Amino acid sequence: MDKITLSKMEFEGHTGCLDFEKTDGQKFIVSLDLFIDRIRGCYTDDLSDTVDYAKIYEVTKTIVTEDKGDLIECLAQKISDGVLKADGRIDKVAVTVSKPGAPVKGIFETMEVTIERSRKEFVILSIGSNLGDREANILAAEDAVKALPGVEDIRYASIYETEPVGLEDQPYFLNTCIGFYTDIGPYDLLEKIHVIENGLLRTREVHWGPRTIDIDIIFYGNRVIMTPELTVPHPRWHLRSFVTVPLREIKEIGPEHPDDKEVSLYRKRG
Repeated sequence: MDKITLSKMEFEGHTGCLDFEKTDGQKFIVSLDLFIDRIRGCYTDDLSDTVDYAKIYEVTKTIVTEDKGDLIECLAQKISDGVLKADGRIDKVAVTVSKPGAPVKGIFETMEVTIERSRKEFVILSIGSNLGDREANILAAEDAVKALPGVEDIRYASIYETEPVGLEDQPYFLNTCIGFYTDIGPYDLLEKIHVIENGLLRTREVHWGPRTIDIDIIFYGNRVIMTPELTVPHPRWHLRSFVTVPLREIKEIGPEHPDDKEVSLYRKRG
């Protein structure tokens, strides 16, 4: 991963909790670390194959000078959003906002905040339940995912009743898929999913056995991950009609899908 740094850019801004900060303004210092997966310009020596520094500077300047919010934390978030939107080649940005004139009693050089944000990717999860109130379990899992910081623009497929796979002597499942954009990393997302499953009393005594909730990462953008902890895309997604049927409501996957197990509409959404 290559890095471009725009360091200690100075702007006049009006971000602050106190009235005089919004009316009189004060100095803000912003530094950016821009992370790119191999800058093509390193090989071509062509200006169009690297980040337009002037454009990023102007985007940052506009955000800082026009902001009227209270917190520099929020200002840093707005800058990160603007920078990632300005150039699709930037995979991640670290934003540091310094406020040397912060109205705080004491001796200090500056008050500052640093945040790191990655480009949001479209993630698709499969959710299933065949114990207890199956629909309530699925809705609770969806609400918990939606509440995660960094999840936005969530999309829901219909809920289907499906014949169990693997261990067939168990109750029928309800299954669905959801999709959303997020900058939560894939391994962090996996950890958060495990927390949600544990909160809904998920147990793992029997492989492919009955469970109150089961949440799998099917796709994480276009990434291919093959580790002991996580495999993405999910290795069996295309073999499972309980995945492909609701998945088609969110993502184009072609007309074919397995029909080895019974899948019937339980509740239509959207």
